[in-house]
Amino acid sequence: MPVKSSEKKKGKEKVSSVEVLNPKGVEAAAVSQPDADSIDDDDHLEGLPEITPSLQEFSKLPLWDFERSFQFIQQHRDVYVPGAPDALFLAAYTAQSEGKPKYAKQCIHQSLLLQYCEKLGNDGVGVFFKKYGFFYQASPGSLNPFFPLLRMISGDKRTLKVFQDDVEKTYEHVVNRVKINQEEAASREQIQLVPENPETTITFNVPTGPPPENLVLEGAGTEDLDIEEVRKALQFRWEIFQGFPKDLQEALETGELEKVNKVLGEMDVAEAEGIVNNLDVAGILSFADNKFRDETGNQNE
Repeated sequence: MPVKSSEKKKGKEKVSSVEVLNPKGVEAAAVSQPDADSIDDDDHLEGLPEITPSLQEFSKLPLWDFERSFQFIQQHRDVYVPGAPDALFLAAYTAQSEGKPKYAKQCIHQSLLLQYCEKLGNDGVGVFFKKYGFFYQASPGSLNPFFPLLRMISGDKRTLKVFQDDVEKTYEHVVNRVKINQEEAASREQIQLVPENPETTITFNVPTGPPPENLVLEGAGTEDLDIEEVRKALQFRWEIFQGFPKDLQEALETGELEKVNKVLGEMDVAEAEGIVNNLDVAGILSFADNKFRDETGNQNE
C-alpha cells in the first residue's frame, strides 16, 4: 500500500511541473494588451489581412472552449501564422458593424488566444494550453507520438481571469469603435444628387464604349451637326466614364439614383464634387436644371 501511495504522489508532482512551465512567459502574455488600436478607423482596417477559410472556421468555435481550440490548431496549423490575430480583429469589427455581436466576440476571443500564444515564445501554443487548462503528451505505449492525449488539469485561475477580462474589455472596445465610426459616418458632410424640382427625374446617359468607327447621325436636329465634333464628344464621355471608380461605374450602369448617391456618400466631399462636375460636363448626368446641392444637415429644415 505505501508503494502505491508513493506512485500517486509522483504522478501529481509530474503534473505540477507541467503547469509551471515557462511561468514568466505566461505572465508576460497575460498582462499584455492586444493591438486593438488597429481597428480604430477605416484607414487601419484597409491594411489588415483578410480572414482565410480555416480562420473563419476557427473563429466560430465557442467561447472559453480551450480544448476544441487546441485540437483545431493542432489539426490546422495554417491558423497559427503571422497576421492571423489581425485578420480575426477585422472580422470582429465587420461582424459588430453588421449587427452580429455573438460572432464578433468569438472572433475577439480567438484573436487574443492566438496573440497570447505568439507572445509565449517558440512553444507558445503548448505553454498557453498547459497554463490555461490542458496539457498534452504522447499516449503511453503509443507507436505514434503525434497523436496527443489531452487531460484536464486545474490551470491558473488568476491567469485565466486575466484572459477572460481581456476578451471582455477588447470586445467592449470594438463595440465602442463601431458605434463612434457609424455616428461619424452618419453625420459627416456628403454630396448627394437631388433635383431642385421634385417633379424632375434624374437620369444617366451611360456610354457602353467609345464611338464606332463608322459613326452615323440620325434623327431630327442632326443635320447641322459636325460628325467629328460629335465623335470627340462621345470619346470624351467614354474617357470620363472610364476614369470613374469601378463601384461608381457599376452604380451608374444600373441607372438607379439611390445606388449612385450611396457611392457618392462614401466619398470625401471634394472627390464627390469633382465626380459630379465630370458627370455634368461629360453629359452623363441629365436633369432639367442641371443643378446639384448638398443635402447634408438640411434634414431638419
